Amino acid sequence: MRRNVGLVLVGIAAFFLALATLVRFYVADQVIAAPANLFQQSTLEATDASYLDTATLKIRKGVRLRAVNTVRGDARAATTKIAVWDSFTSIEDPATKKSIEIQQQRAAFDRRTGTLYNIKGASVGSDTGVRQSGIGTFWPIGVHKRSYPYFDLSTKRTWPAAFAGEERIQGIRVYRFVQRVPPTVTESVKGGLPAALLKVKNPKKLPGYDKKTGNVAVDRVYDATVTLWVDPRTGGQVSQEQKVRTTLRTKDGVDRLVAADLDLKMTDASQRSLAKVNKDQALKIAAVRTVVPIGGAALGLVLLVVGLVLAVPGRQTIIPLPDSAEENGNTKKADGLRQAARPRSGD
Repeated sequence: MRRNVGLVLVGIAAFFLALATLVRFYVADQVIAAPANLFQQSTLEATDASYLDTATLKIRKGVRLRAVNTVRGDARAATTKIAVWDSFTSIEDPATKKSIEIQQQRAAFDRRTGTLYNIKGASVGSDTGVRQSGIGTFWPIGVHKRSYPYFDLSTKRTWPAAFAGEERIQGIRVYRFVQRVPPTVTESVKGGLPAALLKVKNPKKLPGYDKKTGNVAVDRVYDATVTLWVDPRTGGQVSQEQKVRTTLRTKDGVDRLVAADLDLKMTDASQRSLAKVNKDQALKIAAVRTVVPIGGAALGLVLLVVGLVLAVPGRQTIIPLPDSAEENGNTKKADGLRQAARPRSGD
């Protein structure tokens, strides 16, 4: 009976040891990945901002702007390797209810490394011809202290985001990355703009001057400093800040007017929401990578030792008979000692 119990424990121990190995080296790689059905909203706000009101062609100064970003995962388009997220960002002036800018992106990326791919309808706005590269909203799980190529929607190009130190945000230790986007022409303003708005004294001498409308051809030039705070355990962002500046440049290469100047910072409420999401995800990752494998292995080893002790027969103990028992003719006592020396059937 004792030996049978030991063999059963050895079998259970083998199961737990195999389970711990399977979870650590196979299941973890399948489970630890960007979610396919994500829904997430975050808000950034800028105070004392300025922008060109295209309706009145006047610069509004000292205003408060709000940027609301919504990310929704397309679970139907996702695979075990690729996630597809659609994001929509609207920058608005709450005072006038006017939309300043709208950005849209459909991103397909590796669910573990965050690498962007140009598949499954990936696009910026409605332009599927944009070649997305580097990483985007989702960072690699297990972020390192180095630079990463980070895709910028405004310039539709990748610029390095350099590691800039560690901080604590909402109780989470995060890595700070800073991306600097140099002044880059993003588009030409259709139809140009009035020379008076651009404060051009002699517009007729400028290339791109339209005699019929009196407008001057201009390009929109964008530059920004983007700071991102990332949870290295999960690859999820916890906070973000965007210092954005847009100027209008005439074809002679002169910047004539600052069309937008704002410093967008994530609100505390959005930080708390993202922090909670990352904490929950980090617990799941820790459970799959550490708690279950180590706990299963430890239990398996304990059961294995106990099972082997019970399964392997112990050595028989022989008790020698004292000479005095036989010499005195005490037969009953000698027989009793012999009986005690015999191995029991259960051993």
